[in-house]
Amino acid sequence: MRLSDNSVFEKIRNGDDVAFSQLFDETYTSLCFFVNKYLSDMDKSRSLVQEFFVDLWINHSNLNIPHTPKSYLFNSVKNKTIDYLRKENRNGKPGKLKEIYETTPFRDLVEEAELNDRINKSIQELPEKCRNIFILCRFEGLKYGEIAAKLDISIKTVEMQMGIALKKLRSKLSEYQMFNLLVFVFSKKK
Repeated sequence: MRLSDNSVFEKIRNGDDVAFSQLFDETYTSLCFFVNKYLSDMDKSRSLVQEFFVDLWINHSNLNIPHTPKSYLFNSVKNKTIDYLRKENRNGKPGKLKEIYETTPFRDLVEEAELNDRINKSIQELPEKCRNIFILCRFEGLKYGEIAAKLDISIKTVEMQMGIALKKLRSKLSEYQMFNLLVFVFSKKK
């Protein structure tokens, strides 16, 4: 299924639960990353995206989407997030709601969310041992010696597994995406 294909909503409007499941599977993670840019709370972000999909399915027979699926999905979850923030900010503090309107352009947030999703999927596709070592190093900030001690393996094994991880990630992601991967990984270390 391609997110530029408007027929996906036609299928869903006609009750095609396979098309709905496929849309959910292909977009859920990137929508969660997108919402999380506003909320900085991944659990709440997941919850809002799940609520959106539940509402979408409940009202599937009334769907009349003039936009591309991608545009509709990201704008809809953005609006759901704004509604949530409005309810949370009834005390008059603009907080995050103001940031939505005054900060990073919408398109940049969508692209970043999609990139984060691709990076996450690529990391999840690594072999288990390799993935665990990569996560310990890049996301938890452990040094090779600390990882070796924690997993009761040699430093050479850690080095080799990190090399494998980076090689596999490089092959999965384009040069542009690899650059963004490095920016993403090193920004998490701060």
